[in-house]
Amino acid sequence: MRQSSRITFRSTFRIKISDRERDTLIGYAGDVSECGMKLLGDVPVEPGSELKLRVRMRDREGEMRQVDVDMICQWSQENVRTGFFEAGLALQGDSADYVLLIEGMRKVRKG
Repeated sequence: MRQSSRITFRSTFRIKISDRERDTLIGYAGDVSECGMKLLGDVPVEPGSELKLRVRMRDREGEMRQVDVDMICQWSQENVRTGFFEAGLALQGDSADYVLLIEGMRKVRKG
């Protein structure tokens, strides 16, 4: 059962997701919530794998916002319509910075 509603994006490339240990782009957020995200990428993610990620995006003022977060892959599949691999990622442990980032997005969308 989903604990929080998702924020989805018109532009797939709004929020960049990187492997923070290798400093390489692995994909983009298709949607986000305080509990996790859907990752869209060119390669599949193994369900059960733990990921050390860096979430980067520009806010409304054009400032770069960046949050480091640990997530675990819950599921992964190829979307034949878009050509992306999709993975459902769940927040692992606490990340106040990530939750604040998502809450800030909700305020902007409502405002």
